Amino acid sequence: MALADLLESLRMAGIRHLPRTVAGFEMPLPVASGPESVPNIRPAAASIAVPSSDVPEVEMAPPIPRVITPVAPPVSLATPVVRTDSIPAVAPSGTLFELERLPASAMGAPLTAQERLDRLAQLAEEVSRCSKCKELARGRTQTVFGVGPIDPELCVIGEAPGAQEDLKGEPFVGDAGQLLDKILKACGFERSQVYICNILRCRPPANRTPDPVEAQNCRPFLEATLSLVKPRFLCLMGATAARYLLETSSGIGALRGRELVWRGIPAAATYHPAYLLRYPDKKHDAWDDMKRMLARMGRPVPGA
Repeated sequence: MALADLLESLRMAGIRHLPRTVAGFEMPLPVASGPESVPNIRPAAASIAVPSSDVPEVEMAPPIPRVITPVAPPVSLATPVVRTDSIPAVAPSGTLFELERLPASAMGAPLTAQERLDRLAQLAEEVSRCSKCKELARGRTQTVFGVGPIDPELCVIGEAPGAQEDLKGEPFVGDAGQLLDKILKACGFERSQVYICNILRCRPPANRTPDPVEAQNCRPFLEATLSLVKPRFLCLMGATAARYLLETSSGIGALRGRELVWRGIPAAATYHPAYLLRYPDKKHDAWDDMKRMLARMGRPVPGA
């Protein structure tokens, strides 16, 4: 490439203050006699060797700044834009504890102690009119609901009323009841401090074992009673009480000594006092059950 053409190329590239003629360089020009005599001239301006004494300082044009325009991410037409600040919080539906998620104003204030006692009295009145179990309703003297304070530390649940209970209308007042009083006394409880009830509210004929249908018919009354009384610990006396409350087929031998729980309430299972009257040699085992229960309750254990 001729030097004149090279100068023109530099001007077009933006380099200013170049001499307008070839004579301004005052340098010998090579003679083009062949490919080997042609100097290796690179297209970039920095590759040209120019004597600094003959060429004024080259002032480069200032670079043009890059302006980056932010680009918004693409919006999918399938996903509409929703303002979350305008949506009220809604409790998840379809859960077992959905009512617990509602505000207190929607659920109502908790029942007072007197309101719970009043509802227990209403429930006892409803039980007295119950005739779901025709045989039991015909043979009973009266229904046997339950006795004791609300919010007790312990609730004792037995099998069903016996003859003495049917006459008096109070659970555990016969010979088995007297033994229960002694057991509670040995554990540090007065009878008046404990809530006492049964799986059934009616006496089965000849004190037979309650059948599954009878236990199922009476279960709503038992559950409602426990929800109003709110005991902190349950003592299940006998296989019938443990089987029907816990809804298990396991016998009392398999349930004794285990840390049982019913709807969040800790429970213990042991022999029924009536069984201990028939088999006195089992009293030692029952006492071991009671000591384990006391330890679990955090109460003093006699003889420990």
